[in-house]
Amino acid sequence: MRAQKIPAALLLLLIAIDSLHANRRKQKEKIVQTAINICDISDRDSKVHCYCENSQDINEAIKTECWVFNGGIDRADPLWSSFTSQMNIETLAFNVRADGGLSFVPTRVLRYLRKLTQFSIKYSSIPKIESYTFVNVTSVREMTLTKNQIVVLSKHAFFNLPNLTVLTLDENKIKKIETETFYELPALQKLFLTSNNISVIEDGAFRHLVNLLELEIDKNNISELKKECFDGLANLKRLDLRKNKIAILNSFTFIELWNLQELLLDYNEIYILAQRTFDGLSQLKKLSLSHNRLVTLVDGLFEGVRGLSALDLRHNKLKRFTFENLRPIYDNLKLQKSYIFLEGNDFDCDCHLAWMHKLRHETKSSKVRTSFENFVCKFNSDLSPNSHFTYYERIDTKNNIDSDKIRDDADNTDEFHDEIDESYLDEPKRVRGDNERTLLQIPVELLPCPAEVKSVTDRTYTYPSQNEAKDYRNLITTSSISPVGINISVFLLSLLLLLG
Repeated sequence: MRAQKIPAALLLLLIAIDSLHANRRKQKEKIVQTAINICDISDRDSKVHCYCENSQDINEAIKTECWVFNGGIDRADPLWSSFTSQMNIETLAFNVRADGGLSFVPTRVLRYLRKLTQFSIKYSSIPKIESYTFVNVTSVREMTLTKNQIVVLSKHAFFNLPNLTVLTLDENKIKKIETETFYELPALQKLFLTSNNISVIEDGAFRHLVNLLELEIDKNNISELKKECFDGLANLKRLDLRKNKIAILNSFTFIELWNLQELLLDYNEIYILAQRTFDGLSQLKKLSLSHNRLVTLVDGLFEGVRGLSALDLRHNKLKRFTFENLRPIYDNLKLQKSYIFLEGNDFDCDCHLAWMHKLRHETKSSKVRTSFENFVCKFNSDLSPNSHFTYYERIDTKNNIDSDKIRDDADNTDEFHDEIDESYLDEPKRVRGDNERTLLQIPVELLPCPAEVKSVTDRTYTYPSQNEAKDYRNLITTSSISPVGINISVFLLSLLLLLG
């Protein structure tokens, strides 16, 4: 019986498949023969040693960490071509063990690794990121260039990285952010520039980052901000400008940031806020201005941020914070996740702070209650040891127990992810002065009210008139009854008995 004849077309197909497998075998053998396996370097004098997870076999490594030793490596070193032995690497990190060990970005490696998604270099001495350094590195999603002594970011330094979502440039020496440094980065959501020497942000420097959600430029030398700095950042939700040298914020500074929810300006030198500084920030939920030099706040400052429910003004030089200042956001502070911090200012204990008594009873926020119950102001009246004020403090000491419980409950409620950053809390614990009192332990009726100014130098303080006392008393009686309210009633009843 004759053998069955194989059709010519099928025969050609089988020959082609066999030839393809043969070429692949030859290519793999060529790699083994001509290039060192970057995951298996046996030469102790090699300038680079890499450690590969998963497998060290040819083209099997997924995650690789490389250390640069022995006085550095130059661009022409044949070792770079050895990365063709592991072209499936997805995560690659370079750590430099000596100054001058790596003074450039090894772009040749990036061209070989078409599956690379995470790339980082740390501790190098790269002075400048040249234009088009990362052009067409299309697979990378996260890039970290931390502690590399970078001074200059050239125009188009980060160009055409279509999948990049996170770029970290912390702890370098960058001086300026130029226009079009960041270009064709449609997926970028987070940009971190913490701890550099940035003093200048050119107009439109972030114009092309239309999908950026988070921008950190804290711990730099920025002294001036113009609204043009933020052109294009219509989708930004969080902006961190802490620890810069900003002194004045003009009207409409943040007008381009329509969707901003969190603005951090702590540890600057701010002493002037224009009335319309925050106009345009209709989505803002958190504003932090602690550790600045604010002396006064203009009426209407918060009219443009009526959604604000978290406000930090600690450690400024504020002398007054009235209900009119607070009116646009007053109802927001009744919400469970809200907070307001005013400690460490120069407030006098007077009727301009009477709203704290009312809000203390109306709010659902344990943070607001705790903040008010610990709030200290200066009581300048000369009261004797047997005065009504001393008597009131004596009968109200049990409230301290309730405050401790509220403080514990406050730790279980956290709306904002970085509400109190320990790295920014470096002031020593403050000792209470002799004339300082806890505001909520002073009955509203005993809070003095500033009289009308009689002359430029003659400003006096008096106890409230009968009508004024009635108004402030209504602030309390219209709220729900609480231990503080009960103690005020006890005090008033005792006073009537004494006078009767």
